[in-house]
Amino acid sequence: MIDALYQFLARLGFKEPIHPPITHMPIGLVVGALVFFLVAIIFKKKNLIMTARHVSILALLFAIPTILFGVFDWVHFYHAAMIGPIKIKMILATLVLLLLGTGIIVGSEVKVHSVTLAVIYALAFVCVIGLGYLGAGLIYGRGVEAPTPSSSQPVSAAESSGKAVFAANCRSCHPGGGNTIEPKLPLKASKKLADKAGFVAFIRSPKMPDGSAGAMPPFDADTVSDAQASDLFAFVTASSPNWE
Repeated sequence: MIDALYQFLARLGFKEPIHPPITHMPIGLVVGALVFFLVAIIFKKKNLIMTARHVSILALLFAIPTILFGVFDWVHFYHAAMIGPIKIKMILATLVLLLLGTGIIVGSEVKVHSVTLAVIYALAFVCVIGLGYLGAGLIYGRGVEAPTPSSSQPVSAAESSGKAVFAANCRSCHPGGGNTIEPKLPLKASKKLADKAGFVAFIRSPKMPDGSAGAMPPFDADTVSDAQASDLFAFVTASSPNWE
């Protein structure tokens, strides 16, 4: 079902992760709740405490689908790999839901101690900032795009096609030729790039150096065809010397 959703969006021309565009809503609302509450305390406007609560309710409503689509992106782009930043994001997302829920319950009483709500709103703010930071690093490789060969060299059709395959299946875990799952085993200069047959065999059945199964999922022919795997090999081998 998830793959069908992304295939439908791809036909419409949207091939990027779904949840980043909608994260602005819960983040903005969490910030708004904190601002309204601080203004209420500073200027003694008790009615704004209820406004902060109402904004928190909206933040919670928007946070739920945002997290859901974040899970979809994780399954589709990361193949549900349990890497460190993903684990932290799961913890932070859970905390945001709990904090918003607590703030909504506690904020129902206008005569509540201001310190309690201030801590709740501040912690929720810190959590969403952390989620945004980690999410940007994961989805966009902290701004590191996989480089293509030098512009002085012609780019073949295979390399151009391989770049698209890399962006769709590999970039999230291997931005700039690195490895967000196993940093000590970067893609660049990997022994798996020695020959195409070995490279294709590896992505079909990934193994750690000791022969054990690692976190990298297998890419069967239904996900990456033999022709796409060949193009991917052409792109990676051409780009690898330029990765820093």
